[in-house]
Amino acid sequence: MTGAEKYTMKILLLTITLILISTNTMAEWTEMFENDDKDGYTTYADLTSIRKAGDRVKMWTLIDYKTEQKASGVIFLSKTIRRDYDCMGEHTRILAFKLFSWNMEQGKRMRSYNQPQKWEELQPENKDEIGWNIACGN
Repeated sequence: MTGAEKYTMKILLLTITLILISTNTMAEWTEMFENDDKDGYTTYADLTSIRKAGDRVKMWTLIDYKTEQKASGVIFLSKTIRRDYDCMGEHTRILAFKLFSWNMEQGKRMRSYNQPQKWEELQPENKDEIGWNIACGN
């Protein structure tokens, strides 16, 4: 292998490594709400995922369940949700979600959905309002 070929190979390997690192970054989950019921859960926000555009903010949240959940025939222990928050109108909607077989978005991805839902008004003192306050900086 010539010097030029070795250099080209090193650049190629470096490029591949950087692509893999940038596409496999892990979310940095910050706890924002805990429900201590028998079938409780903890809700987290990924503050690094916050994207602002005018009066709207998008952010990923994670719901980590203490017991197995079942929806549409799928059993899962955690769910990530990408939400769109209307900071002026106090509304929120789901943009996408993923269901995982294990806690903290680990294990097999059981189902995912990537289509915006309808806007909903915030309900006082629930996990969606807490997420709205975090995303909108209130």
